Amino acid sequence: MQGLKNLKVAFHHATKEEVVIHNIRLPKQSTVGDVIDELKTKVELSHPNAELRLLEVFYHKIYKIPEEEKNLGPNGRLIHVYHFTKETAQNQMQIQNFGEPFFLVIHEGETLAEVKVRIQKKLQVPDEEFSKWKFAFMSLSRPEYLQESDIVFNRFQRRDVYGAWEQYLGLEHSDNTPKRAYVNQ
Repeated sequence: MQGLKNLKVAFHHATKEEVVIHNIRLPKQSTVGDVIDELKTKVELSHPNAELRLLEVFYHKIYKIPEEEKNLGPNGRLIHVYHFTKETAQNQMQIQNFGEPFFLVIHEGETLAEVKVRIQKKLQVPDEEFSKWKFAFMSLSRPEYLQESDIVFNRFQRRDVYGAWEQYLGLEHSDNTPKRAYVNQ
C-alpha cells in the first residue's frame, strides 16, 4: 500500500465531448509510459496500436498523438496554442488563459491566414464567431498581435530562449464555451 501511488487521469477521447476520469494505482517509481500502458487497458482506442500522449503533467491529461505530429520533418514545428482573454485589474492588463490548450503543427513559410484555416477546422468554430478572434505570439505573457500575412513559423524559431516554454500562439476571444462533462470511472 505504501509503495503505490494513486493517480487521477482525465482521458479526452478524440471524438467525444465527455471526459472520463480514471483512477490508476501504480508503484511510486512508475514512469509516464507505465501510466499510459495502464490507461490503455481501461479506455476504448480507435485501434490497438493507437499512441497516447501526456499533454502536460500539470493538467494530467493524456491524448492520442495525431499522425501529422509524428513526422514533423525539418520544415515543421509543434507549438502550444492557448485560448485567452485580456482583463484589466488595478490598471494592469492581465492575460487569462482558459479552455483546452492544444498542440499545432506549423510549417516553414506558412502565413497566419493559412494557420487560421486549419485552427478553425480543428476547433469547428462558425465563421461569424471566428472572424472576431485575434491571434498573437505570446512570450512571457505579453501578446504580440499577428497580421494575416505574418509567417507564424518565424516567431517560433529559437528553442534556446530562456522561458521558451512560455512561448505559444494565443487565440484571443470571449470565453463562452460550455463546460465539459466529467465522468468518474
